[in-house]
Parts: sequence; structure tokens; C-alpha cells
Amino acid sequence: RHRCGHLHMALSVTTAAAAVRGALRASSAACRPPRLHGSGASMRVKNHLDPRHRLHLPRPPLVRLRCGTTATGGSDWTATASSARFVQSATARSARYIHSAAAASSGGDAVDGNSDVRLGFIGAGSMAEAMACGFVRGGVTTFARISASNSSGNVSRAAHWRTLGAEVYPSNAEVLRHSDVVFLAVKPHILPGVLAEVGGGAEDRHLFVSVATGVSTTFIEDAITAAGGTGAPRVIRVMPNTPCLVGAAASAACVGSASTAADLELVSALMASAGTCITVEERLFDAVVGVSGSGPAYVFQLIEAMADGGVAAGLPRADAQKLAAQTVYGAAKMVLETGDHPGLLKDKVCSPGGTTIRAVHALEKGGFRAAVMDAVLASAGRSAELGKGK
Repeated sequence: RHRCGHLHMALSVTTAAAAVRGALRASSAACRPPRLHGSGASMRVKNHLDPRHRLHLPRPPLVRLRCGTTATGGSDWTATASSARFVQSATARSARYIHSAAAASSGGDAVDGNSDVRLGFIGAGSMAEAMACGFVRGGVTTFARISASNSSGNVSRAAHWRTLGAEVYPSNAEVLRHSDVVFLAVKPHILPGVLAEVGGGAEDRHLFVSVATGVSTTFIEDAITAAGGTGAPRVIRVMPNTPCLVGAAASAACVGSASTAADLELVSALMASAGTCITVEERLFDAVVGVSGSGPAYVFQLIEAMADGGVAAGLPRADAQKLAAQTVYGAAKMVLETGDHPGLLKDKVCSPGGTTIRAVHALEKGGFRAAVMDAVLASAGRSAELGKGK
């Protein structure tokens, strides 16, 4: 034990990470569990679940990390066992909430007579994988309760899902038969054909969740009914984004005409386990697509451009990219946690006559803000185009 500045620190982050990972037994090896977030001697276990969805998790305990010196001279860290107990408790509570919401959604004691809601993905592309991994990483399900279709016969894609631990079926209809919540994760132009294929097998127990851009809940309901499905189809529309994969999605949800409050709670809780989920009116979904659906691409370009600038100024590529990505992460966290307007936070960085105000001036001359606004509007407009007639 020794002193590092003003911080008393001891033992191993490898040990701490192992303790936390051990608590997340529901997580797949392919999807990383929640990490310890923070810096210095005080860190907290990050809770990825949105408290607005009535998950009522306990306040994360303060995890005191102490730093010692390893045999190789590196820093060695450890966390208290209470952090692992908290993550295990949070995982169990969120899973129980999902099962409770699923039971209410089905109108019985549990979904299909079982306490475990079964999730199926029609469409097994990048977004479906990001959502599935996000749910598992969030601790609300396991890959053993997830299935996906491989109707296209893509051998490598099917093998990848099986490696994750999911069941893969050769047809969309089989996924429907083996699922309670069915995610329609296909392109908008493919969805009508999929609905015609599986709609006849729709039962009262099924809850359909569409991630197809621009396709309304009304269109999906009508297509399932026309295909011969029983009862009034229950449909929820969601717009996630790819950070679902790392438990940091920004998602929105809206209800169809026959879906219930319990259906919305179930889907919102699933999405919140992989980030944040808000509820909006369906008429605003094109705007959601423009801001958060397409938004990660804007931010990736920003990070790339900042890193390029750092390289041009003399930084090694790896260092420039790491600094750029962490800067975007830190700035976003400040907006979310302080509640301050981004303009106010920007002003606090800009000293009179300093480097930052000079840089902001350069961005203004280049039309930075207008370009970002135009990008959001272009994406929203394209979403509206895709939804014409749907």
C-alpha cells in the first residue's frame, strides 16, 4: 500500500472486473456486462436502467478502489464485494420487472404460462444483434430465450447468432411460433412481404415490435389482419440506435391502436435495459429518426474529424482518436447529468480571447451547426418518404 497523490489506493481492477462479471451471470460472453464508471479513488457501478420506467433500483454503492503496485510495476486495482452484490441485485430486480410486465401484457400470470418471456427477431442484421446483445448485457434476458430467423440462408450470419447462444430458425414463421414478443427488424420495403408471410400465424399472445423506419403501426395492424391473424394485433413501434450494443441506446417508443399500457411498459423496460427509452406520439417518429436513429453516424464523423485534426496537429492516430471519443462521451455526460443547456456549457469552456472561442469561430464560419441541423432534417425527410403509403 502506498500513497498516489492524495488518494489511498490498493489491489486489482482485474479482480474487480471479475467480481462484477461474475454477478452478471445472465450476460453472454459475447456481450460485455456493465462497467465501472468514474475516475480516481471513487467509482460507481453504472446503472443502465432508466429509473423512469419504475424499475426502482437501489442507489449504487460507492466503490472504493485502492491502487497498489504489481510485480511488473503497473497499477493494480480492486473494488469491494458490495459492488458485485449491487450489480447482482440490480440484474435480478430488472429481470423480475420484465417478467411482471410480460405477465400483465399477456393478461395472465405469465407469458404463455411461463415466467420467461421469449423474444424473437425476424431479421437478424446489425440492429437486431445490437438489440439482442443490449438486452442480454442489461441483464433482462439471456440468449437462451432469444431466437432469430435466417430466411435468407446466410450461413455465416446464422452461425454467428448460434455462437451468441440464440436459436436460429430457417423461416420467419418458426420464429413467430416460438416467441411471445416478436421484433420486426427488417428494411421497410421488405416488411410488407414478411407481414403477409407471418400474419396468418399471429395469435392473441403475440406482441409485435417494429423497428422498420417510416412504417406506421396502422399499416402493420392492417397487414396482419389481412393475412388472417387472430384478434386485434398488438403493435409497438420503436426507434433504437446501434449504441444498444454497448448498453447506451437512445430509443423512442409509441403504441398502436390495440396495444395496452402493459405492452408499452414491457417494451420500454426492455429498451431501457439497453440505454434510455422515451415515449412519443407516432407523428414525431420521423424527427426521432433524424435525431437519434441516424445520430450515431453524425457523432462518428465528428469523432473521426476531431481525430484527423489531432493527427494534423501532431498526435499519434490512436491517441487522437481516444481523446476525441472520450471528449464526446464526457461532454454528453455533462449535458445529461447537469441538465444545463449545451450553449451554457459551451460558454463555460470559452475563455475571452482563448483557444476555444477561436475554434468555435472557425466552426461557425464553416456552417457547423447549420450542417448538423440540415442532416437531422434530411434524415427525418427520408423517413417520411419511406413511410408514404405505409
